[in-house]
Amino acid sequence: MTDRDTVVYVYGVVPASERPPAGLAGVGREGNPVRHVAAPKVAAIVSDVSRAPLGRGQDIRAHWRVLDDAVTRSAVLPLRFGTVMESDAAVRDDFLAPNEDRLTAQLAGLEGKVQLSVRGSYREEALLRDVVQSAPSVQRMRERTQKLPQEAAYYDMIRLGELVAAEIDRCREHDTGLVVERLAPLAVASHRDAHTTKESGVNVAFLVERSRVDAFAAAVQGLHAEFGDRIRLRCVGPLPPYSFADQIVGEAAWA
Repeated sequence: MTDRDTVVYVYGVVPASERPPAGLAGVGREGNPVRHVAAPKVAAIVSDVSRAPLGRGQDIRAHWRVLDDAVTRSAVLPLRFGTVMESDAAVRDDFLAPNEDRLTAQLAGLEGKVQLSVRGSYREEALLRDVVQSAPSVQRMRERTQKLPQEAAYYDMIRLGELVAAEIDRCREHDTGLVVERLAPLAVASHRDAHTTKESGVNVAFLVERSRVDAFAAAVQGLHAEFGDRIRLRCVGPLPPYSFADQIVGEAAWA
């Protein structure tokens, strides 16, 4: 395989003194070893990869694995999955060098901190029970549809679905607000991430000092007990700061 057949995959940015461990395999079918490309103050974690399309589950897991390894040793700025550049020189000259001051400042702000993601998924039966009990309009429409023949209740069923969806959105907003209110004092920052499934009730990322990770996790357990059987609440991490890193990719990079 020639140099023209490969590109340089970029996982993230770390301080220049940090190097990935020997033998850590990167993305792509070849699983080439992970290495770093350094500028004076910062370095990019990279590996060589063929120009074949990426996107297999194995590739995504490899991307996460490399960043999970990096965050155990230092601050890290993750880049989006699929970020590639033409060469080491492009990484150094077109990405690191023009952004070095900004990257250095961001890494300094993340030093000693990790991301903890608090995710909650609704238990459907318990959620619908609470929605019916707490929203008189839903209860009335539900009773109305139960009394009508199926054909006659068609449009009422549509309206009932809209009312239930609106109440679930209200529950999401309330529950997410409660989680942020209770946990924000234990964190440096928080970020409300997008919901990825219809069962998702809470999806908030927190930037937390490493020294407070145990206390934060204990507080999540306390909230889990408070929510009862309506929502399954869990704390995921420590993670690289995916939700807090400013994704800087120069024009020379392509995904």
